[in-house]
Amino acid sequence: MRLHVATLVIFTAACAARGPSPQLLAELGKADALLRQGCYTCLKEAEAIYQKVSTMPRPVPGAAQGAFDAALLVSLREKELGLPAEAAMDRARQRATGLMPVVPPASAPSVLLEAAELFIGETSGMDPGRPSPLTGRGRLPLDPANAQRRALDAAAPTNLVADYLALAIDCEQARLRDTIDPAALLARRDGVPLMRFRLAICGRPGGPLAASIREADPRFLDTLPWEARRAMVGSQTEAIDLFRAIALLGEARAAFPASFSITMLWSQTNQSVAEFEAALSGFDRILAEAPTHRNAMLGRLTSLSYLLRHQDAIATATAMIELGTWHIGDAHYWRAWNHYNLNALEPAWADVEIATKLLSNSNVYMLAGLIAYARTDLPTAIARFDRAFVLDSGNCDAVWMSGLVNVDRQEWEPASPKFSRGMTCFTSAAEQARRDLTQLEAGIARRGGPADPPTPRDARDAKQRAKLQKDIETGEERSAQSAFNAAQCYARIGQKLLARTHVDAAAAHPRLKEKADALRAAIDKMQ
Repeated sequence: MRLHVATLVIFTAACAARGPSPQLLAELGKADALLRQGCYTCLKEAEAIYQKVSTMPRPVPGAAQGAFDAALLVSLREKELGLPAEAAMDRARQRATGLMPVVPPASAPSVLLEAAELFIGETSGMDPGRPSPLTGRGRLPLDPANAQRRALDAAAPTNLVADYLALAIDCEQARLRDTIDPAALLARRDGVPLMRFRLAICGRPGGPLAASIREADPRFLDTLPWEARRAMVGSQTEAIDLFRAIALLGEARAAFPASFSITMLWSQTNQSVAEFEAALSGFDRILAEAPTHRNAMLGRLTSLSYLLRHQDAIATATAMIELGTWHIGDAHYWRAWNHYNLNALEPAWADVEIATKLLSNSNVYMLAGLIAYARTDLPTAIARFDRAFVLDSGNCDAVWMSGLVNVDRQEWEPASPKFSRGMTCFTSAAEQARRDLTQLEAGIARRGGPADPPTPRDARDAKQRAKLQKDIETGEERSAQSAFNAAQCYARIGQKLLARTHVDAAAAHPRLKEKADALRAAIDKMQ
């Protein structure tokens, strides 16, 4: 009996000495590789593996630490993508309590958790009407000597998570971002896609492009929002391409449907190219989950307005006003705009008067002028149009309308220079549209021209081309009409030379030539 007991003890000890099975070691190796690969789905899969292995009856060295590291990186990535991140951070906090003290102390979970609170991430999708979930420093600039950030420096060279976290924090701060050395970091983390991704989205010269990360690993859909933003601003070698941005953001929405920031940007970009139905669908998608999301409500309001769904727009604006606090000036402006388009002048005037007290931009004063003019309050209309042009000298319609109201009041002297300024303004607008058309044609040429059969992109190009050509024609005709009106007004106040100069400018346009020639003959007869 004693011999059997001794044999059993020896056998049990031998089994314990063998440690984890090859299968578990392979699982850990896979999780380690996924962590370094760094895409969001990679990190999530790594966390799941670490968590499964760490809960085995027999402890597996490194599994619990890996589960903590992966949860923390998942939380950081979710912040970067505008996804809800608190659940992953809670998992990291819970796992930190079960970890043994580590050496060196700089790599302790408590150090990483405290530093992680400094990272803000993507906040553009947050509802300004709700308390911010941000913790730590909030949106305030970070002191370069911040103790939590500096604590990462000792761990970063040997701890991948600390290195990533330090870089993420530094990338958010202009003063700290300028100190980043991409070449040195890539040399230290050579072959680690996780770090290449963080550098790619940092905005620091010398780092890799986000698109190259996804080209190397198609799982890296995380780069899509940054690729889209690059398409929206262009570069020295790439023209601005809003339709490409929309396509990239559409892929990002499919990959990360819970990200309000991605859906907001997709919707806003659709608005910018007059795809209002698509934009509305995005804003409504957010409102289905967050019914009082103020930025989404404003997006819905503007989309409904451009779609001429006036009653729906008025209802949305009213709901925003009743909620209070956020975008109230915009809500009154758009409610006034929709009332005006329904010819409900009194409620339109009441709203626009409130809007002018809450907003100070050219559009609100332009609308106020139009409503005042419709109400036959001509002195107020002139004052509002003049203010609109002062706020934006590119608002050609404002100076044009002000001149027309002066003409209605037979005020030739103040009307004359207004039409002259309108002539210059409309000419500049036509020239800008011509430059935009040239840029569009160059972009089409770089892509090799329209496809056969035509693609949706070709249809959008044709639509944009037609719009720009129309803008050029309209600008040129309005410039000539402004010149003609200026000539008439200058002639009425006896300014023959100025009248002659402006009528010659009007005659250069074929649609105004006959009228301008007749006016020139009358001006030439002036004493």
